[in-house]
Amino acid sequence: MVNTALSFWTRPVVLVMVCLSCASSRGQGVSLGGFIPFVGFGMTDEAKSLDAIDLGDVPFISDPANSPGAPLLGSGATPYFDIALFDSGAATHIITQEAFNGFDIQGAGMRGTNSQIIGGATGQILLEINDAGGIYAAGLGDRTSAGATLGMNQNALRGQTSFATLTAPDEWELPNIIGLPMAAHHTVVIRNDQPQIFQHEGRTVRTPQIEFTELGTGASEGITRRAPLVLQPGIGFVQGPQYVFNLDLDDILGGGGEINVANNPASPSVILDSNGNGGGIFLEVDLINNGHNQQDKALLFDTGADLTVISEQMAVRLGFDPVLDTPDFVLQVEGSGGVQGGVPGFYLDELNIDTIGGGFTLTNVPVAVLDVTNPNNPGNIIDGIVGTNLFNGRNLVIDANPSIGQGGVGPSLYIGDPITSRHTWAAAAGQWSEPARWDAQGTPGELWDVLIRGEAGAGVVSDVTADHTVFRVTVEGDARLRVRSAGSPTLTVFHDMVIGEGAAIELEEGARIDAAFINIEGGELSGGGEIAVGNGPINGAVRNLTGTIAPEGTLDIQGDLANLEEGTLRFEVGDTTDQITATRFAFLSGELAVTLTAGYTPSASDMFTLISADEGVVGEFDVLSLPVGYLWDVQYNPNSVVLAYAGVSVGLQGDFNGDGAVDAADYTVWRDGLGTVYSQQDYNTWRDNFGASLAQSTPSASQAPTPASAALLSAALLVGAGFKRRC
Repeated sequence: MVNTALSFWTRPVVLVMVCLSCASSRGQGVSLGGFIPFVGFGMTDEAKSLDAIDLGDVPFISDPANSPGAPLLGSGATPYFDIALFDSGAATHIITQEAFNGFDIQGAGMRGTNSQIIGGATGQILLEINDAGGIYAAGLGDRTSAGATLGMNQNALRGQTSFATLTAPDEWELPNIIGLPMAAHHTVVIRNDQPQIFQHEGRTVRTPQIEFTELGTGASEGITRRAPLVLQPGIGFVQGPQYVFNLDLDDILGGGGEINVANNPASPSVILDSNGNGGGIFLEVDLINNGHNQQDKALLFDTGADLTVISEQMAVRLGFDPVLDTPDFVLQVEGSGGVQGGVPGFYLDELNIDTIGGGFTLTNVPVAVLDVTNPNNPGNIIDGIVGTNLFNGRNLVIDANPSIGQGGVGPSLYIGDPITSRHTWAAAAGQWSEPARWDAQGTPGELWDVLIRGEAGAGVVSDVTADHTVFRVTVEGDARLRVRSAGSPTLTVFHDMVIGEGAAIELEEGARIDAAFINIEGGELSGGGEIAVGNGPINGAVRNLTGTIAPEGTLDIQGDLANLEEGTLRFEVGDTTDQITATRFAFLSGELAVTLTAGYTPSASDMFTLISADEGVVGEFDVLSLPVGYLWDVQYNPNSVVLAYAGVSVGLQGDFNGDGAVDAADYTVWRDGLGTVYSQQDYNTWRDNFGASLAQSTPSASQAPTPASAALLSAALLVGAGFKRRC
């Protein structure tokens, strides 16, 4: 049954990292993606009975617990543990169907009969409400095993009892969620200085270590800088999470006639006030853009959002119209209702959080423009969301200890100083494992923020020939990072890799890159190895913003491929064919550039599979640059892009570049290919058809320029092209 009587709203995860499509990039500054905090969790059947009333307690209000007080659930006598996203913006805890089966919720007699519609950034979905029980979590630094199954140190677990969780349906694409209610009972310490990187269920998990401690102990972590948190509604945090018990006696009466209030709850456990309004943690921020100021705006603090978000109205107040203005980037958002595309974004000049004990001001901050329902005021839109990209490489402490006259520091977010160290490549060439090649001698480690930069005319080459794990990698200028095939090394990156203007990353066959995501911002990614992008159960992307991806053989992407409107995918086909394979989606726009292998002449029935995407191809290329002199058919299939030979180009003689017009640009193509691809007779064909186009089947009366004048005209066009921004 669907419970429609409740007025509160359950806000699940906002994940703005699945596919990013940018029209421009404005340098490094704040990253386009943030860290993702994961925990390990287990469950018990601990729930209060109606007798709790006799002790002055309320049976349907959750209690904090410092350790499990009953056996952990699982099949047989083995406790089951799973990985969950810690999301302070999610109103309750949500488990997947896999976790539902792993905990054996059905066998434990904890499967409820009611359902709840939840909504988020991308729509609504119907989930089942489980009977109230216990739920416990700890950071993944406390894991005892991982791989096929997850084991956790049970002494590290803290959690809640009498808590009604939700179970997601099979179509749920997101991970398990440990939501806001955990932060209402425990201080949450996020330790980016203790990155956890390990393999689980065939995927790389990368997360800061998470610790749950007593409320009110945030200051003990030694971080001076803190920002006051606004708890909405405050009374909900004072009372604690609660569920609505079922008033249907048939659903809550036990076999002996006793009333079991934990059975078949009418709602999940959430933070709410007496009017049914849901809860949230808010930060007050100042936003500045192009002379427009918005001061002390309360934005939802959401550890489940890896990108900061503002509403459409807030964007207009900051001088950006999301309908009329050209965005700096466009993205897809994956949330509770699936994937929503076409979400615009732009760069704020400045974002400031009013902090005590030291300032916190960021510049050039990317924000997505998206209206998200206000969990504290259903029916209305929040001004925005503070995402984790603002805090990359910093420790955080979330201490949502409500102020009830106890004195001391009120609810606060403690923001640490950067914990990574920048290490710059300092040699013309060499291997990562050679300490002398770095500006500060050493061997790359998990907290290294690596920069490989080459000055114009003084290029550098940096080779990875053994396994290395670092925090972040940036390659820019006249620089090449090569991940070599010898020894089949893996370069593992906790956060992202950025390929800047003029730079290149070459991945040789047999080598591997494993990162949260990769952004190509004017550089080139080439090779034929394997790239894994993502974070545990959350998928990542290779995003070609303004550069080039040029596979050599097969480039295998475990995750999404996103070619954006200023990006180019370059393939060579013929006797051997380049190809990109993606285990998820291929999001396409921008340019497709194809050349033939040396000496190859296409023939009838030739078909070249350029892109394969297991979950689908989305979009099409805006520009096609295909081998001239032939007719081609670019076929966009549900899971592939195929280039099919369609014959010799006879529709427009002299159109050597295939742009549908015979002009000076075709002369340049002829001249460059004279003696190899073209002959003097081809020049005569061009001359005789100069001025013709597909819309005008006969040559123009315009006089064809002589070779000398054509060369001058072509040069003039090229000079102009140098100043024109490709779009």
